[in-house]
Amino acid sequence: MIGTLVTVGCLYWAVKDINWGEVGSSFSRARYSTIPFYLLLLFAFYWLKALRWTILLAPVKAIPPSQLGGPMMVGFMGNNVLPAHLGELFRVLLVAREQRVSFAGVFSSVAIERLFDIFAVLLLVAVGLVGVRDLPASFEKSFQAVGLMAVIAVIGLVAGLIWLKHAIALAKAMIVRLPVPAMRKDQLQRMVDSAAVATGAVKDGNLLVMVVVNSLVQWSCNCVMIYISLWSFGIQVPLTATFILLGVLVFAVTIPSTPGFFGAIQLAFVKTLALFGVAESDAFAASIYYHLLQYLAVTGVGLVCLWRSGATLTGLQHDAEELENQAGEQEATDIPAN
Repeated sequence: MIGTLVTVGCLYWAVKDINWGEVGSSFSRARYSTIPFYLLLLFAFYWLKALRWTILLAPVKAIPPSQLGGPMMVGFMGNNVLPAHLGELFRVLLVAREQRVSFAGVFSSVAIERLFDIFAVLLLVAVGLVGVRDLPASFEKSFQAVGLMAVIAVIGLVAGLIWLKHAIALAKAMIVRLPVPAMRKDQLQRMVDSAAVATGAVKDGNLLVMVVVNSLVQWSCNCVMIYISLWSFGIQVPLTATFILLGVLVFAVTIPSTPGFFGAIQLAFVKTLALFGVAESDAFAASIYYHLLQYLAVTGVGLVCLWRSGATLTGLQHDAEELENQAGEQEATDIPAN
């Protein structure tokens, strides 16, 4: 319900002042010859993601990108068609089952992946803020606040890695005191061990550099995809402006909304590009081009990968919701009785 209200609100805010005749005109004069280049970059973006996941999972098991690409695309397809970012759990479930590795280890790799995404996007945004002049002070302050939270998260990750052994010992000591059966305690302790193993990639200097470079390159690909979308509709802005728009887009898709992030992406395009003097009708049309190409390609490939895996969407959704329920029950048992 909340997601639907947010989506409707975002769409209304994005289109309330738009001239639909001008939107139609934007589509009629667009350069659709750019579609192959866009799709090539989209492929590169997700291939780099699969390669990075291989690196992050190396301490758990050596898995080639070709065996991770399918589950990963199923996950992103799930985010496009189901609420609550359930797709993130889909890909973890599929890899854990197909490769017979710990769910906790795979899940930890995805959590670490997200931190590197935040780091890469904020670094690109910082470059954009330096390269673009005369942005509203409130806009820059908002990014500074988000950047500060991201830095705190990265510092927390580094601190956790430095004192990993102590953190593991503390977690196990807390598990021992939980009011749950011994078998459950043993399962939780094994999960802690598996999650700790998954952090090995970021403790290795060479692997860490590879992950950082990979993250920057893949998100740079996304910036070029944005640039192609704008150029296709005759919108001319500095490349650094796409870095800023990328940051707004990444923040927008974290807001609770309906599957596929419709509304949030359109609002991000319209309001951010207005800072660069872009007409709302052109910005809205470009957002549809950027969003719909990506949505259709990712959803289509994800459905094919789901079919090839032998799993079903309803089955994965059921398993993912079961895991979320178990996590909620575990949090409840963590609360000490008075």
